[in-house]
Amino acid sequence: MEVIFQFVASHLRIFELIVFWYPVGMSLMWIVGSVIYYWRIERKEPLPLPYAPMVSILVPTYNESAQVAETVERLSHLNYPDYEIILINDGSSDNTSEIEHEIVKTNPKVRLIDLKENCGKANALDLGFMAAKSEYLICVDGDSYLDENCIRYLMSHFLNKRNGERVGAVTGNPRVRNRSSLLASIQLCEYASIISMIKRTQRIWGKVMTVSGVVVAYRKRALLDCELWDRDLITEDIGVTWKIEKNFWDVRYEPNALCWMLVPETVKGLYRQRKRWAQGGQEVMFRHLNIFSSWKRRRLYPILLEQAMSLLWVLCWLLLTLTEIFYLLYTKESYIPYLWKSQFLSVICMIQFVVALNLEKKYDKSIFKYIVSAAWYPIVYWIINGMVALLAFPSTIAGIIKRSKFATWKSPDRGIDTAADEMNEELLAGKDEGIEGAEKVVVMPEGVKKYEGIASIRTDREKNSMDSHFNGMYYREYEDNKKDIIQNKQTWWKKIIEIFVTIFAWAFILVYLGYIAYGSICIIYGRTPFAFFIYNEEMVRESGHLAFISLIVLLVEIVVLIFWKEYNRIRFAKKDRRSFRPDVIKDEIAYIMRTSPEMVDKMQNERIVVLENNIVPEELH
Repeated sequence: MEVIFQFVASHLRIFELIVFWYPVGMSLMWIVGSVIYYWRIERKEPLPLPYAPMVSILVPTYNESAQVAETVERLSHLNYPDYEIILINDGSSDNTSEIEHEIVKTNPKVRLIDLKENCGKANALDLGFMAAKSEYLICVDGDSYLDENCIRYLMSHFLNKRNGERVGAVTGNPRVRNRSSLLASIQLCEYASIISMIKRTQRIWGKVMTVSGVVVAYRKRALLDCELWDRDLITEDIGVTWKIEKNFWDVRYEPNALCWMLVPETVKGLYRQRKRWAQGGQEVMFRHLNIFSSWKRRRLYPILLEQAMSLLWVLCWLLLTLTEIFYLLYTKESYIPYLWKSQFLSVICMIQFVVALNLEKKYDKSIFKYIVSAAWYPIVYWIINGMVALLAFPSTIAGIIKRSKFATWKSPDRGIDTAADEMNEELLAGKDEGIEGAEKVVVMPEGVKKYEGIASIRTDREKNSMDSHFNGMYYREYEDNKKDIIQNKQTWWKKIIEIFVTIFAWAFILVYLGYIAYGSICIIYGRTPFAFFIYNEEMVRESGHLAFISLIVLLVEIVVLIFWKEYNRIRFAKKDRRSFRPDVIKDEIAYIMRTSPEMVDKMQNERIVVLENNIVPEELH
């Protein structure tokens, strides 16, 4: 039996290399890409806003009765002069529809599309596309708050005279509101250190391949070119990003465009969310394999290959782990230095977290204290995500074989209690009072928030720009945003468990670092470090060897990314590939929706439109 396992182990060397070096290489890549993005783009003055066209904010909702009133109240106070809010109720099974009807009565900025069928978020966004009066759409989840200047930051990309005509979508920077549990704190660090870093790096690559569905702005013309959202995909935001990029529109990332959102705080809710993400990413990957048939789409090749590699890593990790377990059972020995290499990866991951949270401190001054919870990410959370990706794979294959008509959603798991119920009671209690009677709840004069002394905080670029004549639309310094952060009290036993597991996670990392430091000093002075458990002189030397190779990889990635950034700037950024195209008109919307211009006119002008049946044509995917 031992001979058999030795034979298997010798042929699994390639899997061991993938499992170890893929996360090291990508982590270093994200660190380098984010730092380059910060140095070349983020630290500079944001783009100026030459004028302020109308914007339509789309809020698709499904069973959001506990959050939607509060969300609309916050959306009504944005620092932008001309915008509308369109609620799209997607066949909610609770009293969301009733609450939204009362919101429309009390807030003149809000309109409602009330669909009685549950047809999924993508279908709801299609209806919002049809109902929106503006050429520019901003999509927001029903439980999320936009920062007061979010629209201003997003819109500056579309209107930039240098290359704004190429921009089809701009994704914002999601911030986690609920931070009272270990799961929420880990997700807070994840959004800053993984998701935001990936977007920064992909922007250096030249292709941002996933917009955040919780806060993203679209140009209607770009959506029309790619035939809107895929209604059969479980992650419509990933799918539409690929379609926009394949049609040669640019997708941008704007870290200043903040959006405060809720994340799951239960294991069940987190599992459902991550399985949906994993399945959606896999579905999109398989659907867009045809990019290799066109050399013009060559800049998409690395993105798709990276997604394929992430799935391959999960498969290799599973195979390696199972082999190691069986090997230990039969031989009582390990054939690979599995544990200490995991500790090495954890150290690399924590370096990534430190860099990322330092970049994010500008937008969330209190974020760095949550790094205490981040130690669990590389030890357990990372592995859980990998397992979820494997569990999602059969659903992906089933979805490819038998495509469903609609990818519908389930009731979201917020994991918190808020004061939103009180606001809902106010709305329902005063439903007969009309706009005037409930004006104190959500309505602001002209819908515009004024700031004292706002002219004194104009950016240098705006002061020197001939186009920046738009009074009252300037940046402000970021505050702590304590009003947006939810800190619920945890039960005492959960708090104790969190403290113990956090101590264990940090001990896992610090014991390794401590022994490496001790062993290195011993080796320098010609002494042999004492060995215990898995730690010995050979492990110290091997760790130094891996650190040296990682340094070489880091230097190579710095050179490659700087070269690639300059190549994209010279080859594409200065090239006028398209001119500003006219806004989408009603006849075009009527054509793609297979309906009449009169129906489009009704959707865009009536404050409440109730649809007993879905009017989006089946052939529109």
